[in-house]
Amino acid sequence: MIWVSWRQHRSQAITGLGLLGALAVYGIVLGLAMRGSFSQNNLAACLAHSQGANCPNSVYAFDNRFGSLVNIGFWSVLLLLPGLIGAVVGASVLGREMEMGTWRLAWSQTVPRTRWLAIQLAVVAGGLIVLGAAMTLVVTWYRAPMDRLTGHFVHNAYDYEGLVFTAYILFAFGLAVLFGQLLRRTIPAMLAALVPWVAARIVVEFLLRPHFMTPLAYSYSCSRNCGGNAIVDVPPVTGHLGDLLVGTGGTYQPASRFWEFQSIEAGIFVVLTLLVLGAAAWLLHRRAA
Repeated sequence: MIWVSWRQHRSQAITGLGLLGALAVYGIVLGLAMRGSFSQNNLAACLAHSQGANCPNSVYAFDNRFGSLVNIGFWSVLLLLPGLIGAVVGASVLGREMEMGTWRLAWSQTVPRTRWLAIQLAVVAGGLIVLGAAMTLVVTWYRAPMDRLTGHFVHNAYDYEGLVFTAYILFAFGLAVLFGQLLRRTIPAMLAALVPWVAARIVVEFLLRPHFMTPLAYSYSCSRNCGGNAIVDVPPVTGHLGDLLVGTGGTYQPASRFWEFQSIEAGIFVVLTLLVLGAAAWLLHRRAA
């Protein structure tokens, strides 16, 4: 069964490796350029001593060269990528079998259909976890110089540098498996899976994420540069670059909570994934031969 699963999904695996390779090339080229500029402008020493307040020209020069490409362009390209990866792979697990009629052969063998599905899900989901983790490592490495200025809590870093990127892929995969079972067509299942995937991400990001942990209050006391700047995302009033200001009420989420937030959000999407995959398995078990 494992060999059969590989044979059925090897083209998708090769495509995934191609995406990873393209991302790695992009990341290496841009990451090395950012590291060179970071060193030439002596930004590391400036950040260590003044949180960037004593070298605004160097900070602005770095952002003018890399900011739009890294923070806007890259984020725009990758915004839907985890959903597309999961949906394309997941829709073929059941949708392709039913669309092409091969389920009649696959489910008439000695392997029960629920066991067949369990092996398929284990093999494919395992590959997606490896791919998601590898892409996360590439993004985290290449964005490291920019993250020293903005922190990891900004939207264009948070979604790609921790556990949630892989969790997003798995949730889209689970939805596509379920819709493939319901619609019995591959492409409609892909499109149908993206709608609740986007909706869930919006709900979690804007309604749930701000309440994962109670924000802390900071005292407004500084002698200069109190307004912050366009690049150093958090003004120095909190005392640490990378802290995330919450609204305008004098509260913030400390940068040290990044992994706690990542664990909570990834856990939410993993649970949702298990629920939709459980529903797909239940429907398959109940389906008449």
